[in-house]
Amino acid sequence: MASTTPKTYIVEHLDPELGPWSELEYIAIAKESEQNGAKFFLSSLPPAFKVPEGLKAVPAFTAETRGVEEIYANDKSRVCLLDPAAKSDLSPEDGDKFDVFLFGGILGDDPPRDRTSELRKKGFEGRRLGPIQMTTDTAVRVTRLVVQGKTPLDKIGYLDYPDLVFNEHESTEMPFRYVKGADGKPIMPERELTTKNIITMTPPPVQIHPPLINSANPWATTIQDLERLFLCPSTGAVTTRTSIITTAFPHDPSKHQYAFFNPTTHASTRPDPQPSIAVTDPSQTASLNTLGYSPLPLETYLSYIKEITTRHLSPPTPSSSSSPETISKLTIKPFIISVTGTPQQVADSYRLVSLVSSEVPVPLHVEINLSCPNIPDSPPPAYSKSALLEYLFEIRQAVPEGARVAYGLKVPPYTHSAQFRELIDALDEDAGNGESEVSFITATNTLGNCLVLDQEGKQVLPGEGLGGMAGSALHPLALGNVKCIRALLDERKGTLGHVSVIGVGGVMDLGGYRRMRKVGAEVVGVGTSLGVKGLSVFAEIEEGVDGVW
Repeated sequence: MASTTPKTYIVEHLDPELGPWSELEYIAIAKESEQNGAKFFLSSLPPAFKVPEGLKAVPAFTAETRGVEEIYANDKSRVCLLDPAAKSDLSPEDGDKFDVFLFGGILGDDPPRDRTSELRKKGFEGRRLGPIQMTTDTAVRVTRLVVQGKTPLDKIGYLDYPDLVFNEHESTEMPFRYVKGADGKPIMPERELTTKNIITMTPPPVQIHPPLINSANPWATTIQDLERLFLCPSTGAVTTRTSIITTAFPHDPSKHQYAFFNPTTHASTRPDPQPSIAVTDPSQTASLNTLGYSPLPLETYLSYIKEITTRHLSPPTPSSSSSPETISKLTIKPFIISVTGTPQQVADSYRLVSLVSSEVPVPLHVEINLSCPNIPDSPPPAYSKSALLEYLFEIRQAVPEGARVAYGLKVPPYTHSAQFRELIDALDEDAGNGESEVSFITATNTLGNCLVLDQEGKQVLPGEGLGGMAGSALHPLALGNVKCIRALLDERKGTLGHVSVIGVGGVMDLGGYRRMRKVGAEVVGVGTSLGVKGLSVFAEIEEGVDGVW
């Protein structure tokens, strides 16, 4: 039986502050709800939240401090959760089944909370809106067109990543899907088309779900490695092994090796000069390596990404192995392309990735690795403010305004407060009076100059035996780094508060994942454990979180 109850659209907003872009989006949602006989709620509002006058003036709007679980405690069946992980797409028939449409999102708690996952576990039935990220007002607009306008999701006219032209010299690319208006232009809130500073002030967002990925490591070297990670349903993104533009790192198997070891007894595997997925003694949860960067150049990885996405994201045919549902999920799965080199090489790497981003159907991000401890006579630049500023300056010149490719820095483990200040002061100084263009920080890389002696007292790696340590032995230091970096970013909220932290270091299981999230990591990376357990480590963690990431 068709429902005659007016529709209600709810956005959960747990942040005590409201940015200018979100304010415009919420006002647009409220006004369009009013025009279409619907209601618009912001729920779970903190007590300190101040409703903007422009939003308060719209009769269809209601501000709620209660959460949706409390508001609809007695009738969850009428509430539809818009959820990218749902099994079914939203359809016109859902307008008869549901009266309330709920948008959860990733919200600003400490530690960060994936509110959509929490609501999913509480029993709210979910529907998808498609594979490409939308702004909040677009998501509500699309939902209304489907459930009130009875337009199927695939019949709505869209514009993906539209270019907005301000004048003959300036334009910006919006990193979202929009509904196409009658004039052929994207439908956006009032002033958003003309207020350049609102559109361009925020760096490209890093949207990764589930918030579990591999780090840049030896088990992300070959096309087979990357394809397995891309198809793994428990990973939210794929990170490539760190590469250099135009040239391959001179990998020497006799020098560049790794080993797993027991951090208590130092019992270890034999060094493996060729990276491969290897199941070892489960007590060997730490690793030591003398590896440098990938023996493959950046261009090879970009060709791999093109090949993988073409193979699995082409329109399905009767003989295709990829179902429409699989394709839908994979098209929102980013590749994080880890690069290094001189400041100019890194800037050129970003330019190349940006160029290729328009040729592949998945998001691309760039991780700038400034933290490898194994390069002779080349200390990690991320220990020095002046070196960091040199890199940040060069990449700033390479990033076009409104760029769609997000970039971040991979940093080494810091052991003193002055080292953290070097990083934060460099980011803050580079940002000037606006927001930093950096979207994320990956913390942390391996700890250099470590030595493992086997039970016979012999070093396990060649040469002097010194290398970068990772795995469980690094975990406490990595947790401390993530906690400190997150706190320092939040102290400078105006310039750095938006920067996400990807926590890496010794995450071997569900417990490690939860600890990383607890100290402030928005996304958690796995390295050594991928070498120890293979892809099963991701499934193990996903099973353990039971939908609450």
